[in-house]
Amino acid sequence: MKSLFFTLLLCLLVRSASAHGEAPINVGHNGAGLLTVEVQTIQPLVLHPSPYPGISGYATALIGLHSVVFDDPFNDVFKPSPDADFRFILLAKDPGMEIWQDGGVRFMTNGESFYIGHPPFDTHPVWNLISSTPGNIYSLTIKFHDATGIYPDSDPLILTFTPIAPPQLSIQDNGDDAVSVNFIGSPQEQYVVQSSTNLGPAAIWSDVSTNTADADGFWTYSTSRSDVPQQFFRAVAR
Repeated sequence: MKSLFFTLLLCLLVRSASAHGEAPINVGHNGAGLLTVEVQTIQPLVLHPSPYPGISGYATALIGLHSVVFDDPFNDVFKPSPDADFRFILLAKDPGMEIWQDGGVRFMTNGESFYIGHPPFDTHPVWNLISSTPGNIYSLTIKFHDATGIYPDSDPLILTFTPIAPPQLSIQDNGDDAVSVNFIGSPQEQYVVQSSTNLGPAAIWSDVSTNTADADGFWTYSTSRSDVPQQFFRAVAR
């Protein structure tokens, strides 16, 4: 009978940002002519390791700023006038939380505006956690401003962010010629389990399971003990 050793490797790899869905922030106005801003995703927003050359830490451009495109009288939300000329203004930010200025050459400072333009718009700033601790939440505050004065400034909008948690791995012998590899990461985030028969530069890692962590961040992968004499596992953020 072959001796079998299952070794766990804790490893988080960067995947392309295109693998993740967009989180829109929709800007419109109500019947009283006041700006309405709706964040269409659950906060805190989970940031993955930066996929962009020259930008370190955790970053995304998938949190987009969109003008409302259809009037919705039932919910008192209407598309903004194409004559308006929008910016957002950075009011405050936690240490380590940054937004790249609209020219893309430096971080914004408090009180600075980011050019958006006339509706309809679909603008994607780069949101960047340059220093952070997994599990901690970081915030910044912005408001929307119409340079033409058609609309008064929006109420301040607080956005919260957290870096995706690197998966922690453990193993369980099921006693039936199978083992379960248990993982914990960020809730509702997608991870891929990969395996290899060796480690080192020549190791070939193969996808064996794609999983979305549950509300507590857990998921499990089970496999036979008799398939290979030695197997290594890691989890990759999708």
